[in-house]
Amino acid sequence: SHGGLRTTDTDDVVELRTGDLDSTEGRAEWARTIGQLYGEKDVTWDKPAERYDAEWGGRSFGRLHVSAIRSDVQTVVRSPAMIRDSGEDGYLLLMVTDGAVEITQCDRTAELGRGAFALVNLNQPFVFHSLVPFHQVAVRIPTSLMESRLPARLAGHAVARTYEPLGAPAVLGRLLADLAGSDESMSQATRASFGSATVDMLAAALSETTSIGPALTQRERDLARIAQIISDGLHDPYLSLPDVAAAAGMSLRNMQKLVSATGHTPTGLLHQARVERAQNLLLTTDLAVADVAAAVGYLDVSHFSRTFRRLTGHSPGRFRAAKS
Repeated sequence: SHGGLRTTDTDDVVELRTGDLDSTEGRAEWARTIGQLYGEKDVTWDKPAERYDAEWGGRSFGRLHVSAIRSDVQTVVRSPAMIRDSGEDGYLLLMVTDGAVEITQCDRTAELGRGAFALVNLNQPFVFHSLVPFHQVAVRIPTSLMESRLPARLAGHAVARTYEPLGAPAVLGRLLADLAGSDESMSQATRASFGSATVDMLAAALSETTSIGPALTQRERDLARIAQIISDGLHDPYLSLPDVAAAAGMSLRNMQKLVSATGHTPTGLLHQARVERAQNLLLTTDLAVADVAAAVGYLDVSHFSRTFRRLTGHSPGRFRAAKS
C-alpha cells in the first residue's frame, strides 16, 4: 500500500483511495488510474483546489474487468484525439448504485439514477458527467467478446441509452452489484465462468429492450438467432452450415448473404465462436488442450491449435500460461 493505492504482486491495481492523498496528488492518481483502466481521458472537477474524495476497487472476471467506484462530482471526456493516441478498445457498462450521472455519446444522452445503466463504446468520443457524488459499477468488455454475442450494429445502437432497473436489466444489475462486491476468495476459474455468463445476460437484456425499427430488428434478430444456434452446437464436430441455416429457418444462400453483409462469413463465425468457448475452457478448467479441442467441436487437435493461433495470436498452451 502506498499513497492510497493498493496493487497485487503483479502490479495490477485493485484498490485506490484518494482520501489518503492531498488534493493535487489524489486527483492526479485518480486520472492516471482511470486512464490505465479505461483508456486515455481528461478528468476535471468543479472545485479542483478542494480535497477530492473517491474510491475505486476492481478485479478481472475472465476477460471482463468489474470495478466498484465511489466519487465526488467529476466530468470525464474521451476525445477523438485520445482515441487515436491510446488505441484502447472495448465497451464500458456503467451502472449507478447511488447518485445521478449523465453520459453523452453518438448525439444521445443517457440519464442514470439508482439501478440504471448505460453502455459506452470506448472507440467513440463520449462525455461522462456526475450531477452529485455517486457510486457506480463499471464493467469493461472487450469488443470481440461483446460482438460475439451481440451484432455490432445492435451494440452500436445500444450505446448511451438509459436501461432502467426493470425486467431483464434489473436482474443483470443485481448480478453486477454482487460481482463488484465479491471478495478475493472466488477462484480465477469461477470468476471467468461468471464473466462469460454476464456477457450472455447483457446481450439478452439489450436484445430484448433495445428498439431499432421493424426492418432492422428482424435482420438483427436473424443474426442473433444464427449466433445462438452456432453457440448451442459448438460441441458437435459435424455441425454444418446447412444445419445452422435450417435451424434458423432460412436457406443456406440467404444465411450466407445475411452474414456477409456484416463483413464476416458463417464459417468465420463458427470458428470464432469455437475459439471463444475454448478460451473460456482454458481459463476455467484444467482440461488438456486435446480435450478442449474436442469439447468445442474439433476432431483434429492440430487444426484446433492452428485456428486458435490464427484468431488469437497465441497457441492454446501459451494463452493459458499467460492468463494463469
